[in-house]
Amino acid sequence: MSPADGAAPTVFRESARDGEREAFIARLRGGDRPFRDSDGSWVVSRFEEARAILLDPGRFSSRGPEGGFPLLQDDPPRHTALRGLLQKAFTPGRVEAMRPEIETIARSLAAAIPSGEKIDIVAAFTSPLPVIVIARMLGVAESDRDRFRDWSNRFAGAGAAEGVDEVQALALMEMSAYLGAELAKRRVDPGDDLISALARAEEAGVTLNDNEIISLSVLLLVAGNETTTNLLSNLMNRFAAYPEEWRALRETPALIDGAIEEILRVDSPVQFTVRYARADVEVGGVGIKAGEPVFVYLAAANRDPAKWSDPDTLDMRRERGRQLAFGLGVHMCIGAPLARLEARAGLAALLERFETVRFGEGSRPRTTAALLRGFQRLPLVLA
Repeated sequence: MSPADGAAPTVFRESARDGEREAFIARLRGGDRPFRDSDGSWVVSRFEEARAILLDPGRFSSRGPEGGFPLLQDDPPRHTALRGLLQKAFTPGRVEAMRPEIETIARSLAAAIPSGEKIDIVAAFTSPLPVIVIARMLGVAESDRDRFRDWSNRFAGAGAAEGVDEVQALALMEMSAYLGAELAKRRVDPGDDLISALARAEEAGVTLNDNEIISLSVLLLVAGNETTTNLLSNLMNRFAAYPEEWRALRETPALIDGAIEEILRVDSPVQFTVRYARADVEVGGVGIKAGEPVFVYLAAANRDPAKWSDPDTLDMRRERGRQLAFGLGVHMCIGAPLARLEARAGLAALLERFETVRFGEGSRPRTTAALLRGFQRLPLVLA
């Protein structure tokens, strides 16, 4: 996640500031083809062009000149084998089997929120839920969940305005040391957990060394936490601003899935992804040279007026088309079904317990990482 963020075009970093995102999307919408930022990066923001790039790993590589994380920044055929290793943990059947446990966790967290009092919904609910789930999947102690959350936030740059590289490096070092110790335990005494499964897995002749297992575990921890945390936080921010939509969901719970898909589209938790042209290509009538980075701005593509009518409006009853919040093609987020399940369980638990939601006093700072769209803190009052 963060390697792409650190190399983000200048305009992306500027758009991460509170109040700048809408102006940035409007700027993108004003053009009719990809544009080149001052640092030489290309930016693609129209839905069909974004979709075509994501579906074409043959022309657009995920692997930059300096390499990157296994799976996230690998190309086929190695990517196919690595994804096959992880896919076994995220099959529809396995994810569905986790539903009762996730719903129990969500209800427990919701029950701990005091009615009528101001709380930070990020600290109290939207962050703990996915951290507990991914910690259990990895087979590490739930008592370490606060450390997981802290590492994830620091690595993703959620709360660091300056010195992000140093913050990320330290977080990565601490995570890697912790997960390396956990992996060593599994080598001696394997269990029914994801780290143990990765340690003994093989797919298409590919096995993982310790560094690769640790890197994949870090990726799962950060991606699994940040995506769901931001998704749920963006939802609760929306309902505090439009309480009539909260009432509508309580009256018609069948709209929950529509609310989740629409917040993914309108307020995408992951703002962009990056590809590198494998050869000279043309996109939207513009020539892009081999090796040049192409930033696919998912957040703008998800609000392309050529794809959706009234695209800036969140409509829980909208007929759902495929939005790009989780990517598309071979690199589509492997944890998307789990993120949707966690969001649905979390939202249902809060709707079941509370009749109203409103903003509490205090600031509501957004995440500072250009890659992510969420909140560092979100004070709310639920009653």
